[in-house]
Parts: sequence; C-alpha cells; structure tokens
Amino acid sequence: MTHRIYISLTGILWFLMGAWLMAKGLKFVASGHFDSTGIAALISAGLLVGFLKGKFVLSKSASRVIARISSLSLPVPVWKLYAASYWILIGSMMALGMLLNVLPIPIELRGAIDIAIGAALIRGSFVYLWYGEPRSISNER
Repeated sequence: MTHRIYISLTGILWFLMGAWLMAKGLKFVASGHFDSTGIAALISAGLLVGFLKGKFVLSKSASRVIARISSLSLPVPVWKLYAASYWILIGSMMALGMLLNVLPIPIELRGAIDIAIGAALIRGSFVYLWYGEPRSISNER
C-alpha cells in the first residue's frame, strides 16, 4: 500500500467513527426529556463544540499523523503507523467512552458529548481525506 492509502484509510476510519458517535448521540438526545427547543439547543451546542475541536485541535493532530505516515518506509505494519502516544490516546478515549456508560450522567448530556466528539472526528477526517488534493484559489486569502 502507498502512503496515500494509509492516510485515506485513517481518514475514513475517523469519519465512520464520527458518524457512528453522532448517530448514537442524536438518538440519546432525542430520547431525553427535553422539548424540541431543548433538543435543538443540545444538538447545536454539540455540533459547534465538535466543529471547533475538529478545526483547531484534531486537524493539528491529523497533520502530525500525516507527516509521520509520510515519513515511514513502505511497507508499514499497522502498529507502526501511529506513534505510541497516539495509541495511548485512542485507548484512553475508548476507556472514557466506557466510563460514560457507567456514570450517572443524564442521557441528553451523554448524547451532546457524543455529538460533539462525532462532529470533531468528522471535521478532523477531512484533513486526511483532502491530503494531497489541490486547493481552490478562492479558498486562499
């Protein structure tokens, strides 16, 4: 496989996990005890927080991962694609998700958190998926 394929597969994985978390979060928010205004506010807040985290935090992380993958000699075993700190981050995020399942947190708040994380992952996935694509002149200012 090429570096581009590894990078694209990472972006696809981020996108799919983000979509799954957003769907789960939307289900949780909708199953809560809020009226339509409260539901809209929770969804909007989750999307806003997620977009900002994806743009300003996860996009930087994605750029570092892209640089790492691009610097590796081919072929690359999967466990060497990412730095140890990245694997630790993935494990800690999974543990945090499991912890949210057992803590007495209102379902609506859990849903908003899942929406935010899902939106951040989807926004961050674009960095991987757009890697190497030519930029539009109208986007450069």
